[in-house]
Amino acid sequence: MLCVIAKLDSHAAERLRALQRIANSYSLHPSPVYGHITIATYTPEDDRPFVAGCKELLRGTPPFPVLYDRVEVLSETSIIAAAPRENGALLSLHDRIAARYGAFLDAWTCDDGWYPHTTLLYAPQAELPRICRVMRDGFSPFEAVVKNIEFSRVTETGYEIVDRIVL
Repeated sequence: MLCVIAKLDSHAAERLRALQRIANSYSLHPSPVYGHITIATYTPEDDRPFVAGCKELLRGTPPFPVLYDRVEVLSETSIIAAAPRENGALLSLHDRIAARYGAFLDAWTCDDGWYPHTTLLYAPQAELPRICRVMRDGFSPFEAVVKNIEFSRVTETGYEIVDRIVL
């Protein structure tokens, strides 16, 4: 699988990591947030044409802000996520990719059901609503800036950034 991700600026990523560290007080130690929003996940093995096509589709896209305004439990996937307010630039990126490659994207990113967010904690056995309430207490809305789109290959041990577009 290859993910197209909107990479957040380092200040925003650190704010998300600080929020994520609240999970440590519940004896949960998630991998540190990379600081991104997944736009699309391409499932075919040969992803070279997809990368080239996305680079063509996204050429000329300027950097843009996203406003993180909530922390919530997404119970269907057993996660706590920080979510940005609806954002035209982010939606446009997704819609352009989904229009061309929707049949090859995973179930979470192929259509209008896509929900932009940054995962803070995946913990199916944890009491997520309680942890989320504490995270919300430590949260205040903030703006992040997307200056890069990255192509991230999912590996057995994590991920590998294989290409990027500087906006």
